[in-house]
Amino acid sequence: MGGMRVDEPTIRALRNVAFFASLSDDDLRDIAEFMQKRTYPAGHAIVQEDTLGDTFHVIQEGKVEIIKRFEDGEEMVLAVRGDGDFFGEMALLEDSPRSATVRTLGPATTLEISRQGFVSLLQKAPLLAYELMRELSVRLRDTDAKMIAHLQRKNEQLRQAYLDTVTAVANAIEARDPYTRGHTGRVTALARAIAHQMGWSEEQLSSLEIGALLHDVGKIGVADAILRKPGPLSAAEYAEIKMHPEVGRRMLQGIAYLESAIPGVLYHHERYDGQGYPAQLSGPEIPLAGRIMAVADAFDAMTSDRPYRRAMSPQAALAELERGAGTQFDPEVVAAFIRAWQGNFPKPVRSGTL
Repeated sequence: MGGMRVDEPTIRALRNVAFFASLSDDDLRDIAEFMQKRTYPAGHAIVQEDTLGDTFHVIQEGKVEIIKRFEDGEEMVLAVRGDGDFFGEMALLEDSPRSATVRTLGPATTLEISRQGFVSLLQKAPLLAYELMRELSVRLRDTDAKMIAHLQRKNEQLRQAYLDTVTAVANAIEARDPYTRGHTGRVTALARAIAHQMGWSEEQLSSLEIGALLHDVGKIGVADAILRKPGPLSAAEYAEIKMHPEVGRRMLQGIAYLESAIPGVLYHHERYDGQGYPAQLSGPEIPLAGRIMAVADAFDAMTSDRPYRRAMSPQAALAELERGAGTQFDPEVVAAFIRAWQGNFPKPVRSGTL
């Protein structure tokens, strides 16, 4: 297929493109043979994201921006290209949708090779066509790196927003019971330290952190009179308290970002010997997040003042954990907790106790 007549202005236009500058006149004529010259007004979408496209573009004059639109509607400018530059995609030879929009920033003139023209160039000058595709692949990797960095920042911002919301919910629940103020923050710090000792990834630690902050969220349905009762609970009151893991599970179920935190919320009162609640699971049947949370929760409870007893010292609480290893607690989790406690991780702040 022949395109525009090969003339000196086209050759000179290609010589202004850094990628083509070192090519011979014969190579440039091979490329120019399959090119069409187009002009576009300012603000025109030369390429539209998610539509089929099959054209390679050299900018003879003007400037364009390459834009990626994300699912939330936000747009990111991936690159701005001007005189003597070019753009296209590895999808040039495929029926694949374009991954970005290219919009003119002013009037622009381009030299374009269609898919059919590129196939002809591939047949006539295969090494030249290959070099074009290779250069496009390099640019695609650079673009992917920019998008990945952007998405990582957005994901971290979203994670922090969720974390702030979850922390606010946890603080609101704690405010109902003055005897447990600060409990969720300390349990979260302890649980993270245990899991870190056990080699958890940052993604796993993030889910555990959410679960720790929300481990008592089900208590939102427990009467204030029970939560604030200064003495031991009656059997009926204890039965109501024991419902909070299941209530918490129901509250989190169906919320995509929070569902991974459910095991810690639902199973933090299970015992290693199967005598806990709500499901009487035992040993490795209990999800590891629940076993970690059980140790962190128990340690903080033991080292906290209550209306009916004084707090234990950390050393006495550690001894209790060791005594309960294999019955109430997972021995491996207890061992990880002790390693963390003896290490250099920041201890949870508690006035007058730790």
